[in-house]
Amino acid sequence: MNIILMDDVINNPNKYVKDILSGDFYDVDIEGEVFKGIQQRPNDDEFGQFAMQYFPEFVVDYNFVRKSPMGQEEPNFIHSDEMMGDVTLILYLNKEHPKEDGTTIYEQDGSVAMVAYSKYNRVFGFDSNMLHSRNIYQNFGDEDSSRLIQVIFLKYVPDEEYEGD
Repeated sequence: MNIILMDDVINNPNKYVKDILSGDFYDVDIEGEVFKGIQQRPNDDEFGQFAMQYFPEFVVDYNFVRKSPMGQEEPNFIHSDEMMGDVTLILYLNKEHPKEDGTTIYEQDGSVAMVAYSKYNRVFGFDSNMLHSRNIYQNFGDEDSSRLIQVIFLKYVPDEEYEGD
């Protein structure tokens, strides 16, 4: 189990969140499952640059923000991201949130392996094949106080793919 937890990853998180909230959010169909409240981000935005700095042997494959108000229907609860990449990074973007907000990691038998709690401008990362869920099933907040996270999926790129550069 590989886990990372780092605080203060975005230089000016208030400006960063304001920029995100000024953009539009859409429903996205991924292989027949509808994910609500998605805003795709450039792979090289500030969080993407952070990911590339700390994981130089990986590439950012998908970078998005998810806005999840209280009661929003989600396609799954306990799940893995193994079809999306090798490493999952979650950046918590709510300055105010319930104390139990965060991410739970599960053993293969469904028992809880660990619970990470959110903190404004904190990144939580783990192997994408790990079963996980948000800590609060029904999400929280509404409009701009909704649960707000940015997710990056990283894919490993073997060294031989960089030969000749």
